[in-house]
Amino acid sequence: MANILLVEDEWNARQVLSLGLETVGHDVLSCADPYEAEQALKTQAFDVILTDLRMDGRDAGLDVIRMAANLCPRAQVLLLTAYASAETAVEAMREGAFDYLTKPVSSEELSGAVERALSALHEQEQVALPVVPVGKAKLGIKNTTKLRTDGAGFDLVGESAVMQRVKDRLERASQRDFTVLVTGESGTGKELAARFVHAHSKRATSPLVAIHCGAIPEGLFESELFGHRKGAFTSADSNRVGLVESAQGGTLFLDEIGEMPLSIQVKLLRVLQEKSFRPVGSDEEIAADIRIVAATNRDLMEEVKQGRFREDLFYRLNVIPVHLPALRQRREDIPDIVSVLVERAGGGVIIPEACMQALVALPLLGNVRELENTLQRLMALSDDNILDVGLLDDMSQPRDMGSLSLADMQREKLDLDQVLATIEKQLLQEALDQTRGNATQAAKSLGISFRSMRYRLQKLDMKDI
Repeated sequence: MANILLVEDEWNARQVLSLGLETVGHDVLSCADPYEAEQALKTQAFDVILTDLRMDGRDAGLDVIRMAANLCPRAQVLLLTAYASAETAVEAMREGAFDYLTKPVSSEELSGAVERALSALHEQEQVALPVVPVGKAKLGIKNTTKLRTDGAGFDLVGESAVMQRVKDRLERASQRDFTVLVTGESGTGKELAARFVHAHSKRATSPLVAIHCGAIPEGLFESELFGHRKGAFTSADSNRVGLVESAQGGTLFLDEIGEMPLSIQVKLLRVLQEKSFRPVGSDEEIAADIRIVAATNRDLMEEVKQGRFREDLFYRLNVIPVHLPALRQRREDIPDIVSVLVERAGGGVIIPEACMQALVALPLLGNVRELENTLQRLMALSDDNILDVGLLDDMSQPRDMGSLSLADMQREKLDLDQVLATIEKQLLQEALDQTRGNATQAAKSLGISFRSMRYRLQKLDMKDI
């Protein structure tokens, strides 16, 4: 059950949404406008805020998002709009919204979005709490290493020699205000490394602004990165602060920098060289007091050879290179990582020695992300909170879920939603693999919109964007 603030100016919609949320057990306080919402935020705490975008003839929902950031920063904000566009979505996310939904919204879609928001809130608050070591009796391992978090709540788990070298490089990098390029396969923790650098740097008290370079349409990239001035283009009806300016004094994290369009690469190069930028439609030069950390799972030198990445930008980014090893290169760290993931998922399970050994021996081509998904499936399908090592055999190869008969489903205790979700996940992952992780291109190949792609990835807990 969650405390939810609903902000909607249409009476009928307000009643329907409120009833739908209360029916599934949530407490809902309804407001008709941003003023009422502000009074509520000053007197009560909320877990989730659901606000309409368009109220009183303007995008008042963005005002609610800003109020929430000041008055109730822990709350996850969901934006509800009948006027969805890529630009609206990016603006809402930049202001701090967790997700946005397009009217009319079904009760299932609304309930699912709220559950995802609550899950994100839970994870966020778990990070802020001390991590309690999992007892070795429960884990079934001979030596249990105490789990660690640094003072800022970010740490890379593992005491192997290779990870000690990585941590040493990151700690040294954090003390120098130079550009850092983090490389490694998907799922190795590149964003965590960037947060580690920021948290240990002199910029730690200033913003860390993250952007996934494959998640923004090329036509919006320059405006989102550098901002724009009113009248710069047809829909620019007001000034907008870009991500570079939002990160002033802090760190700008460019995730999957290899996805950045060539037309934007040259503009980013200028920021690195001149330490300044120019908003779209402006002649004004603004000083860029930022530290850039970039990450990629691609071989950027090969991208340079293929003409897909600028050589001069590569050398500007590659001042302090940090390579994160794959899990298969540091298997001795897997028990510690498993203990952290189990605690994150709620704990309360027993991992027999044989199961832990099997987890350590898995190929884990998806690294920590694959390990986490494997553990979640084991926890969901095992009986009596004891992880069943036998289930790993069924997970070793992708299942052709489309060939399951009703008898197969009944025997394996699967329902239709589980089967459909697995098929959908396989197709999404295949599309992402074929486009080298480019979610925009993957959406086109599947014949769906980028927003639909993003929604499905979040629904299935696939954190590629």
